[in-house]
Amino acid sequence: MKQIHLNKRINNIRNCIKKSVFLYPFFLSILSAFVFYIAFTVIPRKNELKRINPQIEFITDKILLDGMFIITEMTNQNISQKKYYSGTLTAAELNSALQSCYYDTKLHYTYNKEHELYDIGDFVFDYLTRTDKNIEQLLRYIIYLDPEFISIINELHRNNLFGSWAYVNQLRKDNIIIRTNLSENSSSLFEFYKTLEQLENYMSSNYYSKLKNYRNKATIAYFFTQDYQQSIKYNKKILRINGLDKDALFYLGASYIATFQIDIGVKYLQKLLKFYPNQEQFIKSNIKNEEAIKMIFHK
Repeated sequence: MKQIHLNKRINNIRNCIKKSVFLYPFFLSILSAFVFYIAFTVIPRKNELKRINPQIEFITDKILLDGMFIITEMTNQNISQKKYYSGTLTAAELNSALQSCYYDTKLHYTYNKEHELYDIGDFVFDYLTRTDKNIEQLLRYIIYLDPEFISIINELHRNNLFGSWAYVNQLRKDNIIIRTNLSENSSSLFEFYKTLEQLENYMSSNYYSKLKNYRNKATIAYFFTQDYQQSIKYNKKILRINGLDKDALFYLGASYIATFQIDIGVKYLQKLLKFYPNQEQFIKSNIKNEEAIKMIFHK
């Protein structure tokens, strides 16, 4: 019985060898093609993406930030930065915020290059122009962008604000007075807002590292929404990844001081000075709580 089994195995091996005259070259060519694909396509593309992705992130960050300013300033800050970043802005709220705004409404807190007060018309035109240029620059990398990203960017670029605002701006340059209430732009502006939201979510899921996501959330919380509890939360997360992160140490300390937890804030700012002694003047310039300053510098 064992002999019969052994003979069967030998015959199988013989048959396989006979067939291999055809199969061996076939499988060898498949393997060679796979190795060639990995070596000359996958690895070089991966290396290219490592080099290019930071530039894609940088340009997209500028688009997102400028988009926020377009919406908040076009509404004369009736839509605050805090409301913008809450993610709860509705079409009705946006329409209401635009009711008292016109192209020539002065932005009393925003200056142009000549240090003259911007009006809404010029401010939005300048920022839309910047956004348009950044989108064009981003699309130079189109071969490295996936279809979803391209679709979002194209949707943003097709928004009626770009064409209609350029047209009105030209009329204003020709001294044709435009007093139309900006609420007529509410539909386009709301679409613009939702597309920016899509872009932010896409970048968070596909491009930004965990650390970059935490940095973005910490920046929004501290600078734009003044939600210092959120700032504490995200700066702590940053420090868990990088315990000596200079910015996180400062903004965590500053956020604790802003919430009147001065002792804890001082501890983080003293740690900052221990590892980054050149930050002394920065702390003195940006921390306005005199009690905290005395404790930090033992005065």
